[in-house]
Amino acid sequence: MLKKIKNLLFRKISKAVVDILLVAGLVITMISGWTAEDSWWTFHCIASMIWYLLMIIHIWQHWGMTKAVFKWKVLKKNKITFLTVISFILITLSIILFIVNINEQFVHFHHVVASVLEKIVIIHMIITVRKFMALFRQNPKLRPLRLTKN
Repeated sequence: MLKKIKNLLFRKISKAVVDILLVAGLVITMISGWTAEDSWWTFHCIASMIWYLLMIIHIWQHWGMTKAVFKWKVLKKNKITFLTVISFILITLSIILFIVNINEQFVHFHHVVASVLEKIVIIHMIITVRKFMALFRQNPKLRPLRLTKN
């Protein structure tokens, strides 16, 4: 069963779907944030939990890169990816703090970390899309077909 799930999640189309859902989820969690309620059942919390689960899947899909990012050679070339991983670890810590107790200090910590995470993730997405688009420029076989006049 685990092997079937792993095979499904590591397909290119699955990675693309997860990435698209992550972008949509980021927008939804940003728009729905900063509610006054301290309930796990707010729209923001539910959307954020789904986004967090998608992030775990995304990290799993890119586990080789995630592990490599902590090696000095890779770290020097992938600072934004490293910052993304660190900020994700901090957001995880803020969620753990919420599980222990929800108070103003933990909420403030969460908002600060979430604000930084949002910005870093947006930069990470831009850089990743740029690298992806560069693949099409470098390899003519990957370029989309163009209709030309004869």
